[in-house]
Amino acid sequence: MLSRKRYKNITSLARLLTLLAVISIIAVVSLTGLGMNKIYSRQVIQMAEEESVLVSALLVDDNLDTLVSRNDAGNLELKIDPLEVEWLNQRFSDFLKSLDIVKVKIFSLDARIIYSTENDLIGQLNQENRRLRRALAGELDSHLEVKGEIRDLSNELALNVDVVETYIPVTSMTGEILGAFELYMDVTKFRKEIREGTQQSLFLLTTVLLVVFLITYGIGRIAMKHAADAEEKLRKLAMIDNLTGILNRGELMSRAEKEISRIGRLLEDGGQSELSLVMIDIDHFKLVNDRHGHQCGDSVLRQVADWIQSSLRPYDIVGRYGGEEFVTLLPETSLAEAAMVAERMRIFIETESPRFLTGITKAQGITVSVGVAALPDNGADENTLLKKVDDLMYIAKREGKNSVYCDLARV
Repeated sequence: MLSRKRYKNITSLARLLTLLAVISIIAVVSLTGLGMNKIYSRQVIQMAEEESVLVSALLVDDNLDTLVSRNDAGNLELKIDPLEVEWLNQRFSDFLKSLDIVKVKIFSLDARIIYSTENDLIGQLNQENRRLRRALAGELDSHLEVKGEIRDLSNELALNVDVVETYIPVTSMTGEILGAFELYMDVTKFRKEIREGTQQSLFLLTTVLLVVFLITYGIGRIAMKHAADAEEKLRKLAMIDNLTGILNRGELMSRAEKEISRIGRLLEDGGQSELSLVMIDIDHFKLVNDRHGHQCGDSVLRQVADWIQSSLRPYDIVGRYGGEEFVTLLPETSLAEAAMVAERMRIFIETESPRFLTGITKAQGITVSVGVAALPDNGADENTLLKKVDDLMYIAKREGKNSVYCDLARV
């Protein structure tokens, strides 16, 4: 039961780590996708910004006399005669038709629109436009956005268009700011490239992450299996007697406590159950060690443990209580039945031991003294029951050994 529970814990841990790895991969891929999209979008914005700066400079240079004049104070300024707007429309349309510019605005230094390809905007003030104020302060400002609809220079309506809106300061030869341009560049054609570039990058990243995950998962599974095997070995070492291969005293006491608790619960619920204990002690074991050495003594202990175990049912419990003493727990077994099991065990050991022993005369052989007790109807704890069976076993030894005593009566 303990082994299965620990195995489930390891399996649950593996599932949790797998879930965390999958969530991490999804998070990494998603965040990377957003990052890649921003990078590609920024590249498009930068390209559009550079082209817009160049276009605005060419527009100013090509139409310098129309766009730039001196005011009453003798200072240069951007100013357009209303009568020249239509002429500028034609000039800009001819110049920009091979480019992707879909809208042009020109602002004076006081943030007033002095020219626009949408003529009805001319004369409007945009003093609350933060991005325009940056341009009038000498800074470039570009932004990518999606327009639901927009009219190009040919007055044709386009839907769902990606545009880079760029504000460009216009300066004189001496560096004096005269106003600003606002150019809308259609970059919809790059939408597919951005999407495909992002998808390819994510595919490559996902493939790498999956390969790393599968390798790590495989190594982790192997490591967890080794850990489970090592844990199982440690568990067995903690509960098994190294010499005889049966339960050690600690595990034996734990099993006895669980059995007695189980029977107690059944009795409380009105049910019926029985439990008998058998304690076995090898007679004259010290003499075996003294005459034939501890290796021979160890062989005797292992063989007696095997004989006892072979005499029991699959669900009976046997353990080494200490030294040359063994205890068996017989669930669902009455005192009379346990006494018969113990007597059969005693006779078997007495009969088989001469054939097994080497270097010891057949007349000596191996015998055991056995005590048998049953859990009383009113219940008891494991220590009380063990003391009772221990007392009976010592009576058997005191009364001549090679015998079975059951509740102060010899079998």
